[in-house]
Amino acid sequence: ELVKTARVDPAVGIRIVQVTGNDHISLYVAELAPHSRVTAHYHRAGNEIYQIVHGEGKLYTGVPSTDSVVTWDTPVIVISGDCFTVQEGQVHQLENTGLLPMIAIIFCPAAHIGHDRFIIKGEIPG
Repeated sequence: ELVKTARVDPAVGIRIVQVTGNDHISLYVAELAPHSRVTAHYHRAGNEIYQIVHGEGKLYTGVPSTDSVVTWDTPVIVISGDCFTVQEGQVHQLENTGLLPMIAIIFCPAAHIGHDRFIIKGEIPG
């Protein structure tokens, strides 16, 4: 219910709300609209752990060489119940390929929602 009233984060295009935590580690609930993608980005400090609660999509990951050039890995299909870790420094982009909103629980440092988020400006996969 919390995520339904949260505003959309304009930097990455996802509705997200902090449930609990501190600067070191926080728990967030996020909603990604049908047929949309989080803007590709990475974080310099700390991992992110995701649990897909509802929905289906693709996870794109890669290694940045600059803020506009990424060597992309093969995308991974994700569905309800899947859990995965995005490593520190790894570019990531989550895409909702379904007809309903995708809901995810995310554990990460609070800085990932603020100053430790670096947007990829170049070509994105798919």
